[in-house]
Amino acid sequence: MVGLIARAGLAFGVLLTLAAGLLLLLLEHGTPESAVSALTVGIGVFLILITSLALYIERKRR
Repeated sequence: MVGLIARAGLAFGVLLTLAAGLLLLLLEHGTPESAVSALTVGIGVFLILITSLALYIERKRR
């Protein structure tokens, strides 16, 4: 069950990071929208790292 949730979180993190990263490239730098997009990219990368760690621990446990 943990593996299924971690895989869903990984997919969500990748989607979030890619969408916000693309938006960050299209927006002007220094605007509030670009700051929010940069924060969203950071949150997405953090989510990818956490879920990757959870998947690694789950697979190592088996």
